[in-house]
Amino acid sequence: MRSNRPVLCIGAGALRGRVVAVPPGARPTEGRVREALFSIWGERLPGARFLDLFAGSGAVGIEAASRGAARVLCLEDDARSVRTLRANVAELGGEEERIAAWRVPLPRGLSRLVEQGEPSFDLIFADPPYAFTEYAELLRRLAPLLGEDGEAAVEHATRAPLAEEVAGLTRVSERRYGETALSFYRRVIP
Repeated sequence: MRSNRPVLCIGAGALRGRVVAVPPGARPTEGRVREALFSIWGERLPGARFLDLFAGSGAVGIEAASRGAARVLCLEDDARSVRTLRANVAELGGEEERIAAWRVPLPRGLSRLVEQGEPSFDLIFADPPYAFTEYAELLRRLAPLLGEDGEAAVEHATRAPLAEEVAGLTRVSERRYGETALSFYRRVIP
C-alpha cells in the first residue's frame, strides 16, 4: 500500500483481507468492536443502505460493503481523512459506485442529507472522536435519516452513557467491550 501509515484489514466478506490506510490522527474502531457490530447486524447487511458517520479511514463502511451492503455513504468532517478514505475506496477497484465519501461537518451537516432528499438508511454507525460531547444532537440529526425498520449504533465510552430516548429514537440495547460501548437505537413505534 502507501508509505508507513498505519493500516487496517477488512475482516470478512468479498473484500476480506484488503488493507485500508488510517488517516493521521484517526482513532479507528477497535477490531473486536467492529467484529461485534457486524456479528449483531450480520443478517441485516445484505442489500442494506449503510451510513458511516465520523468515518475516518472508512474501514467500517468498507467492511459493510464487503459483507453485502448495497450502498454505503461515509461522512467525515476532516479533510485529510476524506482524502485517505477516498483513496482507500479507489484502491479497492470498482467500488466507487457503491461506496461514497463526503466531507460534511458533523453532526450539524446531517440536515443537508435530509434537505437534499437522500433516501433513508437501514443501518447507521457513528464513532465520534473521544472529546465529542454532542451525542443528543447527533441522535436528533440522524433520526430523520433512519429508515422505518432501521437501526443506529453509536460508539461511546462506557463511563459516558447515552440517553434512553432522543428525537423519537429509543435505545434498545447497549453492549460493552472494555471501556467502549455500542448503544443501539430504533424508532419508537406508536
